Amino acid sequence: MESSKNEDKKQKQKEVEDKKENDEQKEEKPKKQKSKEKIKKANEQDDEKENEKDDKKEKEKKDNEQDDKKEKENEEIPEIHVKSVNELEKLIDYKYNENGELCHKKTGKKCDRLGKQEYELVGMYVQKYVENLLIQTFDLVTLYVPNKTSTDFTVRDESQAQCKIVVTKDFSTNPKCLMLIQGTGAVRLGQWARSVCINENLRLGTMLPYLEKAIKNNFSVIIFNPNEKYDFKNDKKQIKEFNTMEKHSVYVYDNIVKKNKNIKEIYIVAHSRGGDCAVEILLKNKEDLLGGKIKKIAFTDSVHGDEYLDLKKEGVKKFREISRNYITSDQPLGTFIKGYKNTYGGVDCYSSGHEMHEYTSGTAIEEVFKFFGVEN
Repeated sequence: MESSKNEDKKQKQKEVEDKKENDEQKEEKPKKQKSKEKIKKANEQDDEKENEKDDKKEKEKKDNEQDDKKEKENEEIPEIHVKSVNELEKLIDYKYNENGELCHKKTGKKCDRLGKQEYELVGMYVQKYVENLLIQTFDLVTLYVPNKTSTDFTVRDESQAQCKIVVTKDFSTNPKCLMLIQGTGAVRLGQWARSVCINENLRLGTMLPYLEKAIKNNFSVIIFNPNEKYDFKNDKKQIKEFNTMEKHSVYVYDNIVKKNKNIKEIYIVAHSRGGDCAVEILLKNKEDLLGGKIKKIAFTDSVHGDEYLDLKKEGVKKFREISRNYITSDQPLGTFIKGYKNTYGGVDCYSSGHEMHEYTSGTAIEEVFKFFGVEN
């Protein structure tokens, strides 16, 4: 009898335990389902971000192809390259007003639609105008690169194909240096985006505000010119040493920036494909990154990828610590943009304050200098 009671008791206890286990499994199942859904959603978001990056790179590629096509057409008429800004102004119906807006000479209306040939003439006028404006406004020093025969880059050597870059007068003595590297395409010395210079204004489309703010806050400045591959003042000779943007940028860094022993701190702003140039400089000069000479890098909607992973663990960590990418976004300027952990090599992304790629350098300037430790 006692044995039968014990058996019943054990049976009931087993039933209670089985019921408890079933209840726990029922509770666990939705949790696991939710967890799976969460992981799936996160993966989908990552895929979406990757697709966005791919779409951006594809758009950038198409834009570059169009710019290269225009550039090729432009190179077929080299005589416009050697004309002065005043000569070019006489050939077009537009000129810049005091607000830096390109307007019709007679109507005063901002530049609108242009024909193909006129667009190229206007584009060349913009190139010469911006170059002259920056050099004259800030009393910049012109350097000629590459130079195989001398270390004095201020003297042009007619025996070789060269292009211009410019530096501020204190470049050789100032310990704090700002490097400005533009993206690819038709842009030349001092421009972020030629289309913005034509359709909007010079403050958004050029490096003029960066020069103002840098000089005010005691930076010297060097402006790269990585798209200039021909010397039109020297029978349109090809600058063979600079057949890529990266080669131009590494040469300028190695021969002018790095050899200046007075420079102790380097800050970089690199737009679009200029980001690839900045990464290439780091890969070739790892000691300046790891040693702390390169302090900060502000990318503006850069398209750089994972190339810098060649820096190895300590280099990657340092690179991520000192870099930000100010990307296209509908969020307010400076907003941290989530979801880009696996893109742009893990560099933190912030809103540039604009949804269009070509405007990002112009609109991000205040946040860029805050990142550099400048508040005014």
